[in-house]
Amino acid sequence: MKGWIAALAALLLLLGGCGKLGGQSEDYDALVKETLAREYSFTGKMTYDGTEAEAKFVKTGVSDITAEFSAPEALAGLTVVTAGEEVKVQFRGMDVDLSAYTLPTQSALALLREILTGEKSGKLTVKAEEETLVASGSILLTTYEIVFDKETMEVREVRIPSLDGVVEVSDFVFTQ
Repeated sequence: MKGWIAALAALLLLLGGCGKLGGQSEDYDALVKETLAREYSFTGKMTYDGTEAEAKFVKTGVSDITAEFSAPEALAGLTVVTAGEEVKVQFRGMDVDLSAYTLPTQSALALLREILTGEKSGKLTVKAEEETLVASGSILLTTYEIVFDKETMEVREVRIPSLDGVVEVSDFVFTQ
């Protein structure tokens, strides 16, 4: 009888341990997709193909992104709003409406919009590191990586290695 109780206790410990282990392992692919689907804002310092810029980004809805540039001085005050297939550019009192198809596919804004929005089903590879998650994939003939804080799932950096592009993210806040 004691053997039976010991075996049952061992089985319960094993099952309890497995359940705990299962609860601790995260589905990082799902977390990344859920994060990219949320609404958020951040400040991005961008280096892209030798050019440096800084902008405040706000993502709303499924694929709507607003970028308000503050640097370099030549771009200060430029606002670009992408809403669905429409792009609105505001600069020094001028408003221009464009189609998303008129933006060069390898432009920093077109790539960031595609990276930070949209369904990435089957296109992302997520690697868990000690403090971060790195999601990598390719779009528009370009490779990219998104670095997330593993604990908060805040975006920390976006890299476009094939084009020497980096967006250093600060002030990241979920807004929904």
